[in-house]
This record gives sequence, structure tokens and C-alpha cells, in this order.
Amino acid sequence: MPTLEERIRAIEDRDAIRELTARYCQLAVGGRADEIVALFTRDGIMESGGTRERGHARLLELYRSSFGELRPIPFIHNHVVELDGDRATGFCSIELRMVENGEAVTAAGHYDDVFEREDGVWRFAHRKLVFYHRVPLAKGWA
Repeated sequence: MPTLEERIRAIEDRDAIRELTARYCQLAVGGRADEIVALFTRDGIMESGGTRERGHARLLELYRSSFGELRPIPFIHNHVVELDGDRATGFCSIELRMVENGEAVTAAGHYDDVFEREDGVWRFAHRKLVFYHRVPLAKGWA
């Protein structure tokens, strides 16, 4: 049976990780690439479709180019977090609205995440975005 201190630490860790994913969305809406990159470990990875970038310099290029084109508005929910010391894995659902080539787009999917506590702070070590659909709003997803 975990001690009271261990149970409190687990609650605090899960809360910090959920807030990390929420902060990511907040910064994405604002197009704040530099600040999003700071949410990743130094050798953090972002993966989606055929794209896989590692490290702050490459992530900064990825987010700067993506934000200029897409203007994303993400909504995150359904968090599941499994703790393992200073590492954790997570799953959260995403609904996404964005503009792509001047057209409104709707998307849904999930993130598979690996988190690490780096310098005492939870950060993304690896984010993998899996889309279920990504279509023009006028077309719809069904």
C-alpha cells in the first residue's frame, strides 16, 4: 500500500502532466512556437503522420512552419496517465479546428505521450499524434 506521501505525489504528478497538455493547447492557439518547444525535453520528439522531429531546434522549425499555415485550435480531453517514477505515459483525445489553405478543417484523434521529469519539471519526451479523421469542415467527417 502506497504511503500518504506517495499518493499525494502521484496526484501532483498527474495534475502537472494534465496541465502540461493544457498549456500545450493554450500556446498552440496563440501560435507561440518557442514556448511550446520549451515544454519538451531537450531531445524531445514530436511525431504525426510521416513527420518525426527530435530536439529543440528541429521542433522549433516544425512548430513555426505549422502555426503559420494551420492556425490550430485544439481541444484535449480523456486523459489517462500511468506513472513510473520520473517517467510516465499518457493518452489524451484531441478535437482540432484549423484553417488549411484558406479552408476550415475539422479533425479528431489522440496523442500517445511519454513524459519525463527533467530538472524537476514534467515535459514531453515523445508526442505522437494519431488522426482518426482530418477533413474540410464543409465535407464533414462521416
